[in-house]
Amino acid sequence: MKLNTPILAAVAMAACALVGAPAQAASYSFAAALTGAAESPPVTTTASGSAFVTFDDVAFTVAVTEIFIGLTGGVATASHIHCCTAVAGTGTVAVFLGFTSFPATTTGFYTNTFTLPSGSFATLLAGTQAGKAYVNVHDATFPGGEIRGFLIASAVPEPTSYALMLAGLAGLGFLGKRRLTA
Repeated sequence: MKLNTPILAAVAMAACALVGAPAQAASYSFAAALTGAAESPPVTTTASGSAFVTFDDVAFTVAVTEIFIGLTGGVATASHIHCCTAVAGTGTVAVFLGFTSFPATTTGFYTNTFTLPSGSFATLLAGTQAGKAYVNVHDATFPGGEIRGFLIASAVPEPTSYALMLAGLAGLGFLGKRRLTA
């Protein structure tokens, strides 16, 4: 009995779409390039850095990783997320989430996970998604901040996306092999 290849392919794709993984937390990832030019007002400095922030909407956690290099105004005195500015990508606003135990160095690395009350979590996530949240690093010479950057969405595929992609590629490989043998 000969199977119809297009029908077999359609059935295989439908099965892959229906299988999926069990429901899990949604994870939202954001990144920011930290520069003096992004400060308000801009700061002339050779310092730079990066911040990576991930939100987990089931545990209400915010995971922060920050790297900064070459602060010219002395050792870091603080770093935090500010939210929510009136206009996306501009302005200044009060601190929303302070980074506890931030390293007092001119070059450093910081990582921590914060658990927030659900209302605060929702406010910070919505402000970040709208482009109204930024990270900055302060020091003695620049008490308003030496470097900062607005958090923007970072494309990080979910594990289920990888599983479906691999299943699709395997299906295509199987169909290609069947055609070669036919």
